[in-house]
Amino acid sequence: MKTNNIKAATKSVIAALAIVLALISVNGQALAQSNNEVSFSLQGSFSKLKYEALGQDSEMENGFGLGAKYAYYLTENWSLGTGAELQYMEGSIFVPTVQGSFLTQDAEADEFEFRYRAANFSESQEVYFLNIPLQVQYESSGTVRFYAAAGIKAGLVLTSEYQSSATSLETSGYYAQYDVELTSPEFAGFGEFGAVNSSESELDLKTNFVAHLESGVKLMLENSQSLYMGLFLDYGLNDIKPDAAGERLIDYNAQNPTDFIFGSLLSSRRDINALQKIDEVKSLAFGLKIQYAFQF
Repeated sequence: MKTNNIKAATKSVIAALAIVLALISVNGQALAQSNNEVSFSLQGSFSKLKYEALGQDSEMENGFGLGAKYAYYLTENWSLGTGAELQYMEGSIFVPTVQGSFLTQDAEADEFEFRYRAANFSESQEVYFLNIPLQVQYESSGTVRFYAAAGIKAGLVLTSEYQSSATSLETSGYYAQYDVELTSPEFAGFGEFGAVNSSESELDLKTNFVAHLESGVKLMLENSQSLYMGLFLDYGLNDIKPDAAGERLIDYNAQNPTDFIFGSLLSSRRDINALQKIDEVKSLAFGLKIQYAFQF
């Protein structure tokens, strides 16, 4: 699903650009007096999904992006632009200890309280956005120009996934009807386990709305070509946290008790003891952006 979505978005951008280039080649002379600019960009960034969980802040990770933009010059110095961008972001968080408990049933349908304690719990997130920007840009005159741009982006989620792990996991089962807490046997899901890793699972983040700032220099080249080099900042404006799904952070599988199922810290909060709920999840990215552009 992730690969298909990304390929479809990339093909759409490439197809749109091919049409623009075809029109340019056919109507080069007719469009010579136009105030149009097409640019292609590549960006490298530091990025994060900004949130706090279990007293820990999420960490900064790497990211990248590529895109294409069309701009129309209202005057020699001012322009309006839009386009399409494929942006990749990572997020992660590390929590020294996570513990919780909840009522469930074992394979014999006996009710008990499942208790767990995970050491060195970590979760990583990956997300691909298809961004549709709208921005205004100012640039000075001359061969080497200062430029500054500001605007807003709508980030459609192509795919978002998470993966969790812990270096060790201790579990037990408290049966209130017998007033006993079982710390074994392991085949029943009780005991001390080594490293536990989950497979990649869907995160279902929401559409992202982003404030965009950018500034740098624009080098004017021959034949109405130019090269942009600048710094950018993308700051998420809305909460993109998944809807509450009622999932547990570490679930008990009665049919296969040693197969522990990990949920995401962003949506699994019911079983974690005496800990605050995540209020917001916002995106943050900043870094270097390079653009090649030509006017026609």
